[in-house]
Amino acid sequence: MVNKANEFIGIIFDGNIQSLVLDCIFSDKQARAVSVDSAAISEALRKIYDANALVDELEGAK
Repeated sequence: MVNKANEFIGIIFDGNIQSLVLDCIFSDKQARAVSVDSAAISEALRKIYDANALVDELEGAK
């Protein structure tokens, strides 16, 4: 998922059949999806998977 500023804010990892069209168009009528915030992803990568270099790259750290 990205916000209006084109920043990474999370990942959608599950949804109903109606959410499949959201790859192309937006509709808030029926489509539902489950997502996780990018801060939670970064935290898990750092503390559970010890993937600090990957998170630094994703976050643009120098």
